[in-house]
Amino acid sequence: MASAFEFIKDITDRKDLWKVAVKVKDKWSATKDGKEYFEGDDIFVLVPNELKQKFENEIPIIVKNTYTMQNFQVSKNDDQFKPSHHEFKLRFNGGTLVNDVNVHEIADPVTKFKSFVDIINGNFCEDYLYDIIGMVDELGFQQPSHGNRNVQSNFFLRDLGNNLINCTLCENYAMKFFNVQNKANDGPIIVFMKYAKIKAQGKYALNISNTWSTTKLFINDDVPEIIEFKKCLAAGIENGTINAVAETPSQMRSQSSGATQFVPYTPEQKFYYNAEVMPLSKIVQLPQDAKCVTVITTIKIKPSRGGWYYLTCFKCPKQCFGVAPPYKCGDDHETETEIIRYKLDVEVAAGDVKATFVFWDRECAQILRISAADLRAEMLALGINDPLSYPVIMDDIAGKTLAVKLKWQAKWKTGSVIGIHESPEFALDIQSQFPSANVPQGKLQLPAKEANYEDNTSAESSQKSDNIIFPTVSLSASDEVDPDIIDMSTPPKRSGKQLQSPSEIDAGSVIASKASSTKMLKKPKKE
Repeated sequence: MASAFEFIKDITDRKDLWKVAVKVKDKWSATKDGKEYFEGDDIFVLVPNELKQKFENEIPIIVKNTYTMQNFQVSKNDDQFKPSHHEFKLRFNGGTLVNDVNVHEIADPVTKFKSFVDIINGNFCEDYLYDIIGMVDELGFQQPSHGNRNVQSNFFLRDLGNNLINCTLCENYAMKFFNVQNKANDGPIIVFMKYAKIKAQGKYALNISNTWSTTKLFINDDVPEIIEFKKCLAAGIENGTINAVAETPSQMRSQSSGATQFVPYTPEQKFYYNAEVMPLSKIVQLPQDAKCVTVITTIKIKPSRGGWYYLTCFKCPKQCFGVAPPYKCGDDHETETEIIRYKLDVEVAAGDVKATFVFWDRECAQILRISAADLRAEMLALGINDPLSYPVIMDDIAGKTLAVKLKWQAKWKTGSVIGIHESPEFALDIQSQFPSANVPQGKLQLPAKEANYEDNTSAESSQKSDNIIFPTVSLSASDEVDPDIIDMSTPPKRSGKQLQSPSEIDAGSVIASKASSTKMLKKPKKE
């Protein structure tokens, strides 16, 4: 009687005579030892050097092919870095039998990305390898050629939830990044790493990096994972839930070359860009959608059907649903961990004019000085698990006078907040640009000290809570300044009109066009 097929999940070292139907997920040769490795349905398989030629000649092991495999040497999965999270691994030996090529119908495995939230919260094992995807947000140290250090590229990766993690690519992986960067246009650079290693924070910051040879690196390639990420990125940028590209490839190239120095924009300059300064009384009368900068005072939180927080999808900006993982969004993406985000409907006013603004996660966390996940954990500790039960700290939202950048949604007569600035001096600067008839509406008084709203960007004005930094300015990177419409020699003090875009960005090219608006000012060379 022939042996029956068994499941990979059931494999242990209690025996070696296992028979499994598998689809080869990935395959690579170790650079150092020359051995060939491949991964079936979530188990790691090693083909020793003495058997490589045999299988290459008789029955090649090819990615995405299916096979019947039986008889292995089973041992503990105790490698330094584990591409499979199975407790055991398999090794081919002289008695291993491989046949039935492409007889079995096995679905392609779904890529399970490691959540940046999990990584930041320390929910990972340093000896496991993970699949990672994100957008290059900002460059760090670059070593494009051999010198005192190995070839390497350091940068920040950002996910669809605007979470940032350090990433380092070394040697051949770094060279691939430099090659793509040099050819890239002004769209985003998307990095997809299979089998990346994660180093916990210690002497150095939390970091993602490649292994010696196991990691597979895709940068802006036409693979399903990157195509889907770009699609979700464009949707998130358009609806204001995701920051756009912070630095364009052309800007990164200039920085990498070391030939050009860059002067960063002030947060105030970024705040003004691509938006029209106008009082709330004018905004509520707009017949079409528009981006605006104004000054308001928060009155109260308006209870909503969804409560004070929601679960968001790991792969796209949409809301997730479910009482237990995996949570699913409207596009049927599965999210294995809870990603908690604020969403508050807030009644705001300026003089006698009132409106409802939606404050999202970044702005709420900035005002409350606590993340939505941490606040919910505090509520759970009190035995409260209903988002309709608003924490008492929510009262702190009321009574704030803020400079606000928003997208006015004419159909719903509401404003979706893009960014806030808490400086009274900056709010006064905005109000001074209102038509004279509107200036009296809730006009602020300067404090006794000299007005200087740039002081609010100092290190002393930032407050930290766990892994979240709460500066005085919250702003989407999609609204950074276009250098073509700024005086390059003297940065303007009041730049609302000067920085206003001549036309709205076309939604059909949202990623590329918004990325191109992030180029930085160049310092004039000294004579």
